[in-house]
Amino acid sequence: MNRLFAFFAALTLTAITVSSSCLASSADNIRFTLHPSKRADLQLQLRSGSSGRDGSMGSSFAAHELAGLDVAAFRSPGSHPIRFALLREAGRVDCAGSGGNSNASGTCTLVADPGFAQFLVSRGVGRAAREEAYHLTMVGASRALVEAIRSARYPTPDIDELTALAAVDVTPAYISELSGSGYKPASLDDLVQFGALDITPAYIDAMSRSGYRNLDADAIVQMKAVGVTPDYVTQLARTGYPNLSADNIVQFRALDVSADFIAGFERLGYRGLSADTLVQLKALDVTPQYVTNLRRAGIALPSADQLVKLRAVGFSPNNRS
Repeated sequence: MNRLFAFFAALTLTAITVSSSCLASSADNIRFTLHPSKRADLQLQLRSGSSGRDGSMGSSFAAHELAGLDVAAFRSPGSHPIRFALLREAGRVDCAGSGGNSNASGTCTLVADPGFAQFLVSRGVGRAAREEAYHLTMVGASRALVEAIRSARYPTPDIDELTALAAVDVTPAYISELSGSGYKPASLDDLVQFGALDITPAYIDAMSRSGYRNLDADAIVQMKAVGVTPDYVTQLARTGYPNLSADNIVQFRALDVSADFIAGFERLGYRGLSADTLVQLKALDVTPQYVTNLRRAGIALPSADQLVKLRAVGFSPNNRS
């Protein structure tokens, strides 16, 4: 794996870590706001900690998912008492406050489920502290997920790993789909990355048909993370770049080396450029227009390598010294 490839792996893991850290960091002093959502009926925002800034999470919910919510009162003019509960296997979050005109705010209390806590102990996951129980509740961790992990013969997750898996919507059905299709990620970390990027057997099959077969988990993750698609692979092949390595295709897509970019250089006489040269040109923002400007300034067209060197030292045809 080259340095750029590893860089995108780090970016992916960072994004997952940041996503997990956005969960409320304390199970006490929880405050809520509730307002309409574009993705569902309602957007619930929870903030916790002494200042409300220690941690936060927000999710969209259908109204029926917030048990006990008087939707009519919530939407009516004026101020009305508002109560509801978010019910999950790991526990429940009971919220009370006031609202109206489709906005509400107030405070919430966590009630961890002792049965779920004991289940985690019995399966070797561990005993969740109160804060961990809050995280498990908010991400919707379930007994079924624990059993699916076990059935797929993964190592028993700890509390943090179970939280991360649930946070990126890894479900029993998803684990079964990957395993049944022969694309089972080798580790729980890989499974988290697959879930975070919504890597499906259909995506892997499509990339396989495009010539990228038997990829390891890292390669699949990087391709999906930067948006490599079968259509993109086809466009490059038509431009004269079939069968690029996994590293190169990731570099191309990450830097937006497009068929149009390549064709622009070909029209100027730069044909058959290597993949590495195209990456260098794009990374340094050497464009066909830059080359055209050199020509207009009366500068003989240099080789692609010379173009890279000129751009690297900041040479501009409009400001020669």
